[in-house]
Amino acid sequence: MSARTLKWIYALAVAAASFSGVGQLPILKRYYITDLPLMGWAANFVTLSTVHYVSVAVLIGLIMWRLASRAKVRWGPLTWWGWGLLGLLAVTGAVKMLRNVGVYFPPPLIVTVNLTHMFSGMAFMFTAIAAGLARVGKS
Repeated sequence: MSARTLKWIYALAVAAASFSGVGQLPILKRYYITDLPLMGWAANFVTLSTVHYVSVAVLIGLIMWRLASRAKVRWGPLTWWGWGLLGLLAVTGAVKMLRNVGVYFPPPLIVTVNLTHMFSGMAFMFTAIAAGLARVGKS
């Protein structure tokens, strides 16, 4: 696969994971986004969860390929900040997934993990937007 194709797959997977993650909060219905044409599917929590899991699986595969190949690529996290946020999202996401399949964690830990996952996801989104705008500004 070409570097350009991988970059687009990465961008689409990040966008899908971000949209489906935010969509699992009651925001989409509250602000009538699900009433827009072709957006009714976003009102279904199970569908959003499936989109989230699939997009994150694609991201994990891409990141593992990038780390294993040691290729000089220009997509994905490029700084320690981006890698740190991605690692934090992976750890907190794994804990949330284990809880969803029935593993018990104390409620204070779950609250901490949920908030950490949400805020690190927001930080990752804003960092990606800022990096994209910075690249556009250099062009």
